[in-house]
Amino acid sequence: MTENDSTAKAALAFQSGIEELAATIPGSYRERGANGTLLALTHAMVPALNPILSAAAKPDSAEIVALAEVAERESGQAPWSIRFRGEPDEEIARTATRYGLTTTSRQPFMIVSLEGYGPARPEPTTEVKVRRLSGDESDIFAAVLSAGFGAPPEMISAIYTPKVLDNPSISAYVAENDRGDAVSAGVAFLNDQYLGLANISTVPEFQRQGYGRALTEAILRDGHTAGAHAAYLHASELSLPFFESVGFSTKEYWTMLSAF
Repeated sequence: MTENDSTAKAALAFQSGIEELAATIPGSYRERGANGTLLALTHAMVPALNPILSAAAKPDSAEIVALAEVAERESGQAPWSIRFRGEPDEEIARTATRYGLTTTSRQPFMIVSLEGYGPARPEPTTEVKVRRLSGDESDIFAAVLSAGFGAPPEMISAIYTPKVLDNPSISAYVAENDRGDAVSAGVAFLNDQYLGLANISTVPEFQRQGYGRALTEAILRDGHTAGAHAAYLHASELSLPFFESVGFSTKEYWTMLSAF
């Protein structure tokens, strides 16, 4: 498989992961265009989780225009976005402006091969305990992400519900300190032999102490064991050096158009 093939497959897996998340959240709205463009409205107050999402190398502008009308009608009070690989063409840019999506975010799309996460990989030397959460521990997950990102816990709980955390293809993790307190958290989506990482965050007072790294590497090991060939994520410019240090490299850039 070429690098371009791997990136394309990871993009499709990301789209499938968003669709699976929306399918698991009650009250969500999903629609696919004939050429594969996805509209997934979770109705969370997070634009990235209410996307018109194209995984194609060249987004289908006409589908995005058509789905934008649906998004505006079905989103209610929830902010929505348009997400795609590369840069917007004139038609996509006009559509975004028409609906007030005037904020542009450029997102590194990073991938790491999990080939090195097999049985021959040395066991981690860290004593940090990392574990997967069950659905009835969703409040723990929300509390850690709330502290890490500065978002209200109820906003996170509305997305990562007990049902979502119990979905076999969605795994929420925490890393604990020596007192057993959860201080770092993240989530992984397994689709089509690709593992998607998201929301990796550490409580501020425990940052730069190895918890995020221990968490990320444990997620990657579990992903390999579950059959994933590679892992992917969207990074911010701030988190880019950390994920590079874990082995991820930027393969391309995505664009997100949103109201804020």
